[in-house]
Amino acid sequence: MSAAILVLATRNPGKIRELKSLLSAWTLDLRSLDDIGFAGVLEEPGPGYTDNALAKAMAVCTATDLPSLADDSGIEVDALRGWPGPHSARWMGDEATDEDRLLGLIAEVERRTPDDRRARYVCVAALARPEGEPVTAHGECLGSITSPPRGTNGFGYDPCFLSLDLGVTFAEAPDEEKARVSHRARAIARLGAAGVFEPPAFD
Repeated sequence: MSAAILVLATRNPGKIRELKSLLSAWTLDLRSLDDIGFAGVLEEPGPGYTDNALAKAMAVCTATDLPSLADDSGIEVDALRGWPGPHSARWMGDEATDEDRLLGLIAEVERRTPDDRRARYVCVAALARPEGEPVTAHGECLGSITSPPRGTNGFGYDPCFLSLDLGVTFAEAPDEEKARVSHRARAIARLGAAGVFEPPAFD
């Protein structure tokens, strides 16, 4: 049996790298948006992670008639009432870099809640298929905001997210260690446990 095609509905190179690693446990023919010639815009209509993940997965699946996987994720700071949450990639505007957002979040925490740095990473992964209902799964992991940033691995807020499970920032952790406990790893594992990555689930 040939490997089932699965499109990764993201243009974030860090996510693509992580998803390819996390999905290696299944026999899948993983395709990028460039591989399939998808030039559309991936809208994130909100207001929550599930809405955004489903919107992206459904847009690619509808346009290509191929199973598509998307996720929406964010970092939530307890003392900031869960902010920036689903807005984690956009709260500083479209021109901001990962470093801009990282340093901006640290500055916001130190300005407003320097003594309470508890945080969590949250991810919702969504699989859309030409036949059948879309499926979603949630994953999260606990930690705290640390400064200055530490480590060069990972992406996004990883250099300031001190993992409760690992005792180091996600940017300090080797890929295989982060993949044991990360929010994205847990969401993908839950989708896998539901059997959705196995033929004939894509049919």
